[in-house]
Amino acid sequence: MYTLLAHGSSHAKHAEQVNALARQVASILEKHVDVAFLSDKILPKDTDVLPLFLGHGKHLRQDVPALMQASKASELPALAEKADDITKLLVEQLTQTSKRIHVLFVVYQFTGFEKLVAALYKQAKGCSMAAMSALHGTPNVSSVLENIKAQGVKKVIVQPVLLFDGHSLDMCKSLAADIDMDIEIKPALIETEGFAALVADILKQGVLKQREKDT
Repeated sequence: MYTLLAHGSSHAKHAEQVNALARQVASILEKHVDVAFLSDKILPKDTDVLPLFLGHGKHLRQDVPALMQASKASELPALAEKADDITKLLVEQLTQTSKRIHVLFVVYQFTGFEKLVAALYKQAKGCSMAAMSALHGTPNVSSVLENIKAQGVKKVIVQPVLLFDGHSLDMCKSLAADIDMDIEIKPALIETEGFAALVADILKQGVLKQREKDT
């Protein structure tokens, strides 16, 4: 059995989107895929769990392992370990028509997300400009956009590197709205073409490696 483990949120769209991702992944793999959240006290028995976390923070270091132990479930490498694959998909979608773009990537925070940030810079090195900001910490969205504007850039693409819609994406949109320039805000990863297929492949490969390790 497969389970996607998400953070959980009070935002109305969060659970809906996590379940939608599970259905898409299940359709690709032709296997049942459960959904769980950190607030759950226990996970389904004998399940292979893919933690849906992009950063190596407290949740991934402490909360997820504790939940795994309580559930006697099998923890697969989190999405944070697949930063190169995720950022490659994201940049490919952004540059389908041209690499001549000015893009601002917005991550949740820099601490714990170093691998993701490095992968974003690596994948986007062919773009006209690739900048970075954090929702929690500095440099923040507003200050980076103001700096880009001061350089004479007329249009910028803001790509939130967030898994789902939620309060963080709302914050990103609110901060960008205060800047008087032509800004296109892209959706969260859940709406990126090919993301469900990537998650399905990560889940499948993680299970295969886990079985090879156990034999």
